[in-house]
Amino acid sequence: MDKNFTNTQFKWTFESISDNIPTIMLLTIVLTYGVNAYLTAIFLPINFWVAITASTILQLGRFAVVFMDFLNPTKGRSPFPPKIALGATVIALIEVFFGLMEKYSGAEFITMFFFVGTIVCFGYLLEINFVNKGVEAYGLEEPKVIKRRKRRVAAKKVTEDAPKESKGYVTSFQTITL
Repeated sequence: MDKNFTNTQFKWTFESISDNIPTIMLLTIVLTYGVNAYLTAIFLPINFWVAITASTILQLGRFAVVFMDFLNPTKGRSPFPPKIALGATVIALIEVFFGLMEKYSGAEFITMFFFVGTIVCFGYLLEINFVNKGVEAYGLEEPKVIKRRKRRVAAKKVTEDAPKESKGYVTSFQTITL
């Protein structure tokens, strides 16, 4: 896309940002996975290092499943990664809810839940948008065919030889005789 920039410095900055957005988005997604794993590990009632290892493996599994379509981009798009990402997000929100409930109460609980929940949901939205743009870039999206019902109209075959029957109505083409 050619933009009509009048300031070349702004053009270079804009092009630099545009070139780096996919990398920035992917790093942000990976960071939200890390934050998600850390928050899960904090609230699990087991040894911290075991919890951080388990939650990191869980997030890496999520990453692998969500970005699975890009392993073999010639076979089309799987419907499962967005559903799995949504399921993992809901589970993470439930984990955070119960984990925060043990440590906080009242307004502190609500504030912390919205703060942490926003991070979790933000990661999900980034993840889904990134995957959708990647699918678009790879050309994996098949155009949706909209099937419409065809109307069947019974056509009468009109011959020019056959006179039209008059049903007693006066039309502009008839002459009235007395």
